[in-house]
Amino acid sequence: MKGIFLFVSIFIFFQTMAQNKSFNELLEMLDKHELVSSEREKANALMQMARKNGSWGDPKLNISAMNFPVDSLKYNESMMTGVQLGLSQKLSLSGKYGKLKESGEESFKSKLASSKQLKRELARYLWLLGIEKEKLERINQILKENLNWLESNLKVSKRLYSTGKSPQQAVLDIQIRKSELTALIDQNKFEKESLKHKVSSLFESEQLIDINLSTIKWSYLDRWRESSNKYDFKKEELVHQLKSDEIKVMAQNRNLLPDITLGVSYTKRNDLDGLGDFVGASITIPIPSSSSRYAARKSSIYQKSATQKKLRNYIATKPSTLKSIELRINDLANQLKILKKQTLEFAKSSRDITAKSYARGGADYLELLRSELQYQSQLIKEANLLSNLKAQKLSYFFINGDALGLGSL
Repeated sequence: MKGIFLFVSIFIFFQTMAQNKSFNELLEMLDKHELVSSEREKANALMQMARKNGSWGDPKLNISAMNFPVDSLKYNESMMTGVQLGLSQKLSLSGKYGKLKESGEESFKSKLASSKQLKRELARYLWLLGIEKEKLERINQILKENLNWLESNLKVSKRLYSTGKSPQQAVLDIQIRKSELTALIDQNKFEKESLKHKVSSLFESEQLIDINLSTIKWSYLDRWRESSNKYDFKKEELVHQLKSDEIKVMAQNRNLLPDITLGVSYTKRNDLDGLGDFVGASITIPIPSSSSRYAARKSSIYQKSATQKKLRNYIATKPSTLKSIELRINDLANQLKILKKQTLEFAKSSRDITAKSYARGGADYLELLRSELQYQSQLIKEANLLSNLKAQKLSYFFINGDALGLGSL
């Protein structure tokens, strides 16, 4: 029984133990992501649809038994009785099918660009998870260091209480504050575990995956001003879609000239009249009187106009979006500069001075706790600002069209 329990415990342990993977490994894994593969398959489907739309269609073979007497169904009673073989083929005089194929090929390129953009979106999300984990680790370190500081001052408070220089309430309040910090550390621990599940969910993995923070090259984000716009697949997607819509309008304009169907036939007769077998030919021309052709043409024009507006809007708003992010980056960087050079130094000095004064019986415990909480809140503010700054730099990379560290796109 103990052996079974031990086996189950070991099994659960290995099931819950996270795989520690480097950041580059995870980026490479995105190439085989199911969602990215699905978009590629959709692109391949569009390419095959382009081939289909560009085809004139199959020739048609027709076999007919003609003019057999109803009563006897005999072959040699009537001069008109025979078996006819016919072959027909649809022909296009407008060249619209070639244009439909070209339109489909541009749709394929658009969807292929969409799959690459999706891969970049997943890479961006992975970066954000890495940024979030770094922030949680930083906050965890802040809380633990603060807990150690509180424990030291709790000993001081107990000593002061034993000599009658501090009330018992001081000991109790510091212990309460210590328990609050312990709860925050536990909460941070659960958030880090939750983040592992987010990484695992991203890669559709049944086993937990953890990001190895030491493998993330944060210096990459510092080069945001020199980021490339080579991989702006959102723009590429819209450009190819517009080309597809423009060519489709041309195809629909040509569709106003109807296709024709040419046919030839050969009739094997019984030759009772001595005239032998018959041959024939036919041409079928549809009359373009229905509204379907004109509606299809107008629909393609509206679709082209909609795509044009989306592309123009994207091109027009991208510079202002990047400028807005740049201003946000500069603002966050300035806040961090002031926080590090002034606020944090003042808050730490205040805490240290208050702690020394408290140890000598000068400052009261409320001042001590206030200075401790103030310094902690400023440290956590710094962690949040650093996280936000990296996220904004990442946004600049993403919108500008950078590779985001992906090896192949």
